[in-house]
Amino acid sequence: MHAIESIGPVLGIVAFVGLAILAFLLFQQARDIRRLREWAGRAPERATEAADAVQAASEASRNGEAGEEASAGQPGGRLRGAWHRFSLAVRDRYAAIDRRLPVDGRYILVVLVVAIVAVGVVTSGFGLVGGGGGDNGRHHKKLPAVAVINGTSVPGLAATVQDKVVKRAGYPPGPVGNAMASVNATVVEYAGGEQSEARDLAKAVNGKLGETPVQPMTSDISDVAGKAKLALVLGLDDAGFGGGG
Repeated sequence: MHAIESIGPVLGIVAFVGLAILAFLLFQQARDIRRLREWAGRAPERATEAADAVQAASEASRNGEAGEEASAGQPGGRLRGAWHRFSLAVRDRYAAIDRRLPVDGRYILVVLVVAIVAVGVVTSGFGLVGGGGGDNGRHHKKLPAVAVINGTSVPGLAATVQDKVVKRAGYPPGPVGNAMASVNATVVEYAGGEQSEARDLAKAVNGKLGETPVQPMTSDISDVAGKAKLALVLGLDDAGFGGGG
């Protein structure tokens, strides 16, 4: 079932792109047929139009050469002439390529844009390519609530760590309470198979609390944590956090 849900969006995008290409090809075919019919019906006029075009091109070439010669001695004249020749070369090159294409070049550009958008949707919207590991991937998903439990005799330590460490790491606040017995070292405890999330939390608090191990949640901590699947149990090694102890 998971494989079907993962492949389904890809098949949908492929089908959409295929239908778009088919529509463009049908439209192009209709346009070519219409042009062919028009061309067949205007045979007598084409000779006159060709002669007029040759004459106009010859006059334009002479006028262009005269204009270039006149502007060659002016500041920027050579630059304008070079730019004019470059634009003509690009236009002629594009026209030659467009004549060899089976469809209008603009349609190919549209298909490419659609394909790029489809790839972007598949890779980002559906998350099928690239997982975004590390901290970047962690911040793109909803973080679980974290209970902070004081395993020391320092009053208010759990609330201080909740405000200055857990909340600033982006985690929603969970219950705050005291452990039934003292704890030697701070530890992250997890319940319900949240081991991966517990490791992420341990990395998030590493900068302020130091390296923190991860272990399954014990029953006495679970009673204090309530519905929270993650608990940051503060030990004596962090009793002095925030100036306490």
